[in-house]
Amino acid sequence: MLLGLHTYSLYLHGVGQAWADFNLPWPRQMSTFELLDQAVRWGLDGLHLDDGVLENLEPAYLKEVSAAAQERDLYLEYNFSMDLGNQGIGIQHDPAEALATAQALGADIVKVSMDLIRPRPVAASRFHPDVMGQIKSVASRLKQMIPAAEAADVKIAVENHCDTFSEEILWLLDRVDHPRVGACIDTVNAFMVMEDPMVAIENLAPRAYTNHFRDDRIEFQRYGCKLTGTAVGDGDIDMKRAYEDYQNPIIHASHQHRNRDGNSHRRYGNSPENGKGDN
Repeated sequence: MLLGLHTYSLYLHGVGQAWADFNLPWPRQMSTFELLDQAVRWGLDGLHLDDGVLENLEPAYLKEVSAAAQERDLYLEYNFSMDLGNQGIGIQHDPAEALATAQALGADIVKVSMDLIRPRPVAASRFHPDVMGQIKSVASRLKQMIPAAEAADVKIAVENHCDTFSEEILWLLDRVDHPRVGACIDTVNAFMVMEDPMVAIENLAPRAYTNHFRDDRIEFQRYGCKLTGTAVGDGDIDMKRAYEDYQNPIIHASHQHRNRDGNSHRRYGNSPENGKGDN
């Protein structure tokens, strides 16, 4: 098992993608290279980098980051958004460009979120025609990426990123139907489309190459409730069951990530400080 940190966990330090059209009122507190050193101090195996943490996307700089990670024996994973809903998520939205970035970084997984536009009511929009049109377009783009992904020895993991039902991710993977393309499970995100997170975890675990293993707590308020990040085990996701589902031995070895030493590992993107991962 490998434990990594998703850089969005450090967003309040100015490290990570801009999200929900919010800009921090203070400057960034840590460079990418300082973050690599911090990962070593925390005893992590690697980092899940999004495009917002990288100071630039020039190939020469990316290769410097790759070399620094290798010197520290850290794996790197690259995360980006297609931003199909034009929500202003991230910087790099083209899959081919993202794959080139991952290759320059020496990352062996590209995690992609679609960030679809969904009609309301969200709970009734599973496999909605408007949604499926977007997903079919993504499937075509992912198929086009496969030759380059094979040449770069990179796998593609599609996340249930607050915009997708787990069954829709499975439909997409079946449509693409290639071992280079699998899933990324976020253990909380199913909430955002009114899906039972435990069902989503069970559905996606057999197809997952990586995971955002995090917990949230439902806080009841006078006006209703809010969902807030918390340490793993202190929230309202059944994290023990999620862990067991993810480690289930019936999951075929071809759905596991192989580490540099040749051994099979599953990846967890999480924060050592507060347990809060990507959203």
